[in-house]
Amino acid sequence: MAPTHDSSTLRDSVLTFCRLLRQHGYLVGVQESIDALVVSLSGITEYNQFKQSLQSMVCTCRDEWVRFDDLFDEFWFTRGIPVKKKKSKKALASKQKGAVPLLMIGSSEQKELTEEGSRTTGAQAIERLKKTDFSEIPEPERARLEALVLRLFRQMQLNLSRRMKHSHRDGHVDLRRTIRKSLGQGGSPVRMVFKKRQQKKNRLIALIDVSGSMDSYSYFMLLFIYAMQKHFEQVDTFLFSTRLSCVTEALKKKRFKEAMDVAGQLTDAWSSGTRIGETFTTFIDTYGKRLLRRDALVFVLSDGLDTGEPAELASALAHIQQRVKRIVWLNPLKGMKEYEPLARGMQSALPYIDVFASAHNVESLLSLEKTFRHV
Repeated sequence: MAPTHDSSTLRDSVLTFCRLLRQHGYLVGVQESIDALVVSLSGITEYNQFKQSLQSMVCTCRDEWVRFDDLFDEFWFTRGIPVKKKKSKKALASKQKGAVPLLMIGSSEQKELTEEGSRTTGAQAIERLKKTDFSEIPEPERARLEALVLRLFRQMQLNLSRRMKHSHRDGHVDLRRTIRKSLGQGGSPVRMVFKKRQQKKNRLIALIDVSGSMDSYSYFMLLFIYAMQKHFEQVDTFLFSTRLSCVTEALKKKRFKEAMDVAGQLTDAWSSGTRIGETFTTFIDTYGKRLLRRDALVFVLSDGLDTGEPAELASALAHIQQRVKRIVWLNPLKGMKEYEPLARGMQSALPYIDVFASAHNVESLLSLEKTFRHV
């Protein structure tokens, strides 16, 4: 006789397990959580079958695949009792010999993974940091934010790299979509759905304003570019204020701190004034022939406060726009309520910008994932 269970309890257990995976570095977002719920409600009642289904969905590398076994057993079988070492096949088989079905496990009372209050406080602190303007981050919390930002940006890069192009015949089986389509046939995968990786990658050109008004924002934009490099075919990064400096090779260092040390030695224009049009003209004359291509995205980070001639900026952007795929201008001031682009430099630039967005906090930079997905 099938065990009785409460579907709402099973749902809560699945979502709690997804949170556990996120805490251990797995890229389990809203879509992955929904897919896990679909699997749990698709009629699978056997422990190992459910385990293998989730494992194939959320694991993106060998390390994640290996660690998944212990995390799954710790949560679902031992009900939160820590598993210090990986069990041998013989011991695991002995332990699971009388294992109860999945639905019965899902209906059992789960032990809390951590104290609720601590978890809530930590989550609230992270959400607060994600929404705080970079210029308002207290110095004691700066290091914590940098670690959080780097992890989130790398997750974003991995999310984008996992993007698949759906195919009718070739490629790998898309397990999620196959399971969803099978629900209409009683859970039997009558029609397989395939997927294959998109081959062509875009190039990225980043032009980052490091003038005095942009200090707090340019640092985190560099961190963003540093974390996103693997998503693009090629990334070329330039710092500008009154002069232009190429820091492309510096950002290829293994550690961001080392990259910033090298970048700091390549330019002495930090915290100075801004002549955007003049430096963009220098970029075109020096690097334009080699870098400006139809598969290139140009990212500009600047508040548009230009001390040079607006006509020169407009002319430079018009030239760039004709030769690249898209120009994205990120202005931290756009995150302020009632902001209007009244600065002369910003007004002269707007006609040549494809995307005008903010870059004043972590959330605004994470929202750029949508921009990357539509190019």
